[in-house]
Amino acid sequence: MVTTVQRTFRKEVLHALHKAKEVNHAVLISYSRQIESLDPLSFFNYGAKKYTGNRFFWSDPESELTIVGLGKEAVFQTNQKNSERYREVFEQWERFKKTAFHIYEEEKLQHSAVGPVLFGGFSFDPCEERGSQWDHFSEGDFFVPALMLTMTAEGPFLTVNRWVSGGEDAEAVLEGLKAFAAEFMVPDFKQEDQAVIAAAEELDKDDWLKAIETATSQIKEKQYDKVVLARELLLTFDGPIQIEPVLKTLLDDQQTSYVFAIEQEGKTFVGASPERLIKRDGGTVMSSCLAGSIKRGVNEEDDRRIGLELLNDEKNLLEHDIVVGMIHNAFVSSCSEVEKPDGPVLYKTKSVQHLFTPIVGQLRESASIFDLIEKLHPTPALGGAPQEKAVDVIREIEPMSRGWYAAPIGWIDSQDNGEFAVAIRSGLIEGSTARLFAGCGIVEDSEPISEYEETQIKLKPMISALGGERR
Repeated sequence: MVTTVQRTFRKEVLHALHKAKEVNHAVLISYSRQIESLDPLSFFNYGAKKYTGNRFFWSDPESELTIVGLGKEAVFQTNQKNSERYREVFEQWERFKKTAFHIYEEEKLQHSAVGPVLFGGFSFDPCEERGSQWDHFSEGDFFVPALMLTMTAEGPFLTVNRWVSGGEDAEAVLEGLKAFAAEFMVPDFKQEDQAVIAAAEELDKDDWLKAIETATSQIKEKQYDKVVLARELLLTFDGPIQIEPVLKTLLDDQQTSYVFAIEQEGKTFVGASPERLIKRDGGTVMSSCLAGSIKRGVNEEDDRRIGLELLNDEKNLLEHDIVVGMIHNAFVSSCSEVEKPDGPVLYKTKSVQHLFTPIVGQLRESASIFDLIEKLHPTPALGGAPQEKAVDVIREIEPMSRGWYAAPIGWIDSQDNGEFAVAIRSGLIEGSTARLFAGCGIVEDSEPISEYEETQIKLKPMISALGGERR
């Protein structure tokens, strides 16, 4: 069996080197093997020096799948100011796959999210007036890492991605990849004291409250149905913020959420989002309608009472129905079959409970995950309704630069499996400062103070992850 596996390795490497000669440029070899247990945060921390500013972290709810990438072996960017940005990234990825070769240790390693995986995200609105804090975050920014750890139910897998040219020796390439993977050692992550919050400033709070008044007036005039308005909180610390402790707290406290981080040139966008935008597993696609929210109770009985209040609240049910209708229509346009429950249930995170409706479909062969991202983003839960009008309103009256906040962030593998979450409950960290973001769906009877209190609840996960409650 070992001889057969080695012969397969040689064959695949030779094939890759032959392709490199044929096209007269380097091709990517992606080598994967199953390894002993490895802590994802330790792996992420391991890359802090050599791969500083070029790391990503992804963990889905209950940590059923965790992906950590170090380095950027291939980069896919777009600065298109329209919907063409989705197609541009997709086409770059399709071209790349034609000259990428994935070599497995064993046949059984053909697993989702193992091998060449593309990770990244898009901005919320490519036409907004972008604040300088979002420098280096393009309208679409994705990369294939040099090293990647994938934690699955079947165990951990290590992937090494390397460019090779046609003139290289096949045996040397193969032995180098295998030796690196075999000798890979990562010291355990040891949490150090985190910097302490020295100051907190609510940016443009009064302008945000006025924007809600403006929006409710416009909605009453039937200019649109709903708009989501977000605000930001600026925290300043007494020293540089370490990302690893932030991720650890989010993983511990927000187990029903997607925990993510992506570094770009000294800045890290990090968060714990409860909201899936789209997931593809083979031909099946899934989305989550998450709109309408309320606080958690102080005990089980109080929590149940508050949840029932949400399930029967007309404002929140209207807000939720708008989201369900839009996502359902997007699925119908791209899927051969679509399943949708009759009504919402509760989805609970540590600080907030939401109205939740899952939608599942069978994707047509002519469609891709990027097609659905284009149709879904932004959902009414993040933008409003009608979609285009709501984004125009946000651009006009929201007193902050969204950048990647509330935008799609996630991954796709070489078999087109993938998942994207909506980047809410998030913050942008740079040095000793952290900008935290939270928004609310505004409809006709929204009250500014009530919406402000809702954002206070939504800010809690990131405030806690950074070391404490608001002062």
